[in-house]
This record gives sequence, C-alpha cells and structure tokens, in this order.
Amino acid sequence: MRELSGGQRQRVAIARSLAVNPRVLICDEPVSALDLSIRAQVMNLFLRLQKDLGVACLFIAHDLDLVRQAASRVYVMYLGKIVEHGPSLELYDHPSHPYAQMLLASAPEVDPIAERQRRAPLMMGEVPSPSNPPSGCRFRTRCSLAVDECSRQVPPALKLSPGHTAACIFAKDLHRGKRSALTTADADAA
Repeated sequence: MRELSGGQRQRVAIARSLAVNPRVLICDEPVSALDLSIRAQVMNLFLRLQKDLGVACLFIAHDLDLVRQAASRVYVMYLGKIVEHGPSLELYDHPSHPYAQMLLASAPEVDPIAERQRRAPLMMGEVPSPSNPPSGCRFRTRCSLAVDECSRQVPPALKLSPGHTAACIFAKDLHRGKRSALTTADADAA
C-alpha cells in the first residue's frame, strides 16, 4: 500500500468497508490528510454511496465545511457531551450554544478579502481536562456568557425548533439572536 497515494489508500479503505454490505459507515476525519482536490473526490464518493447504496454515513470531523456539505443533521460536542444538535441548515444559520457559535465564527472565509477583514473570536481560558471536567456546564470556564448558575447545574437540552436542541441556559435567546457569545471584547482581542 506504500505505492498508493493518500486518495487511493482512502478509496481502498472505503472499498474494504463496503465489502461487508454495511448499513452504516463511521467515518472519523475521512479526508483530513488529503489535499483539497482529492478531498472533494472522496466526499463526492461518500455522497454517491449514500444515494446509490443507501448506506448511512456518520462523519466525525473538525472540518466545518465538510460537515456542512455532507451532513443532514449535525451534533456539536464539547468535552465528550453533545451541547447542540439539529438539522444542518438550521444549526449553521442559528447556532444556539456558545461553543457552536464560536466554532462557526472561527471557520475561515472563502473570500480572501473577507478573510483578511474578519475578526475571529478568541476563546477564553484553557481547555479543561476531559477526565476532570468542570461542574455544571462543561463549557462555562471558556464561555463569555457564563453566570453562577452555569457552575451549579448541567444545563438541560432546550428544544428550539423541531429537531433542534441546545444545552445552554441562554439557548433560546441565542437562537432568537437576542444574545451572542461573540462579545465585543472577544472581537477586540482577536
């Protein structure tokens, strides 16, 4: 297999997975090590497999553009807990957990002029240890909206619209655009 390119190795791995006629493929960072042109080819292959063979694909990725392209539903996790989930278009248009807002605001712009002018928010603090997470909301130590209540209880998943929930006490305000975790201080620090 050393003679094969990254894209060819990826296709071999996909073919091996399909040999057992799976109903679900779990794809952990399926294109992260590939260059952009090969990424597109491999993603198109996954999308064709979903359509032609009826194979469901679960993509685990940090690449938000890949997630937007490939997923009909998105689950955002922080320190091993789902903090928001919903239909892809809804979640991208109305992120309602501070971490989801930060992730989406941090994604680079396609337009180079817009990218140069963009002020991506900076997260506060250090990432807590997954083996010893903070009490209450796991994101509270890095959240610009955190209040005392966030340390006392794990926030429940609030239903925002059909199939869209977020685990934050401010989720309904964030969803309606009445609040933002992307504060002026964050933008000025960038």
